[in-house]
Amino acid sequence: MTERVLDKILPPSVAEALKPLAADKLCEVRLRSGGAVTALYNGRYMYVTPRGISDSYAQAIVLDAPTVMQVMLLACEKSLYAFNDRICQGFLTLAGGVRVGIAGETVWEGDRIKTIKNFTALDIRIPHEVRGCGEKVAELLRCGHGYHSTLIVSPPGAGKTTLLRDLTRIVSSRPRPCNVLVVDERDEIAAVADGRPTHNVGRNTDVISGCTKEFAFSRGIRAMRPDVIVTDELCGAKDVAAVESAVQGGVSVFASVHADSHKRLREKRIFASLLANKCFTRFVDVSERNGPGTVEGVFDADFREVAGGA
Repeated sequence: MTERVLDKILPPSVAEALKPLAADKLCEVRLRSGGAVTALYNGRYMYVTPRGISDSYAQAIVLDAPTVMQVMLLACEKSLYAFNDRICQGFLTLAGGVRVGIAGETVWEGDRIKTIKNFTALDIRIPHEVRGCGEKVAELLRCGHGYHSTLIVSPPGAGKTTLLRDLTRIVSSRPRPCNVLVVDERDEIAAVADGRPTHNVGRNTDVISGCTKEFAFSRGIRAMRPDVIVTDELCGAKDVAAVESAVQGGVSVFASVHADSHKRLREKRIFASLLANKCFTRFVDVSERNGPGTVEGVFDADFREVAGGA
């Protein structure tokens, strides 16, 4: 599905240049107005040339502003207006969980963004399923009543969503049934299309997507009675409040946050109550040290090491 999405939106010269590459190693394609096309391939940023990828800027494909706009139009199914709510959030999520980050000129109306125009760059991020990458971690998250509420901590692009997705699949597919609810605000974990997840998130998983965590947590707990809620990228007070309410109500939560290690969480004011109330009893540090998804360690609610990393 990912190849079809890229073929649909990318300029033919770029799509053709990427075809010989191994799909499981291509993680990102960056398009810049007036700049060279780059790709994150096998852990390295390289220039995309008519013959593939290279370290040479001189050989790179360069796109002009109208071409970048054409890519946006295709990503929006030729209607920027229909996708404006997502554009205002700075990203689009396409079929298969392909995510297009947007940079450009913001237009404000009062205290809110009305739209983004004159697009200067698009960052096309390509998700991957790595089945089995969460097996060892999953065993460390078990507890007497089910699973520890767990926060995966990593810098952007280090593989936290891939690990979170595999943990969802594992927990949801154990012999003893466990009801898992994925709160997929950005359509990146399950990537639902036509009412079905396009990623394998397990046998007993339900998905609420395209809405805020605040809405999905409160409605989901009442409507779907989950044992575990899985969500990505906690980034505000309302997200934190939703997690606190769920944990206090007896639901385990698997979530993620951007930071270089769990120790940094003490510096984030919005996490003070989560840490003080020990809402998360496991923290998993993830990095790119040995490639995306490198587990650096697993820690308990008091930040004591439960298990070392790779």
